[in-house]
Amino acid sequence: MQDLEAMAAKLLETARKLPSGQDRHNALQEIKRFRARITALQRLSGLAQSPQPYDLVTRPCTIHAGRFRWDIRENGRPVQSSMESFATDQEAHADGRHELEKLIQVSRL
Repeated sequence: MQDLEAMAAKLLETARKLPSGQDRHNALQEIKRFRARITALQRLSGLAQSPQPYDLVTRPCTIHAGRFRWDIRENGRPVQSSMESFATDQEAHADGRHELEKLIQVSRL
């Protein structure tokens, strides 16, 4: 399972380097499906960890019309927000997911 999670993280890192556009969007969607399968496998095998207190939400940017930002909340309280805005909701979500993963890894230490 750890190998699959590492592979998903590497795929996300690579996809984030792609230029904005349909190819990047498609890659991010495939990675999202891959991660969902990993989670399903973990649940089936009983390896899923207890739920994290964090949630990730995307929202329209209040500074730049038509762009998006993300927020990470812990038990409903904001703990981190994106510093930059993104062209699409999907891009904002992918970047927020990356930051959320780092936050979860730190919380496990």
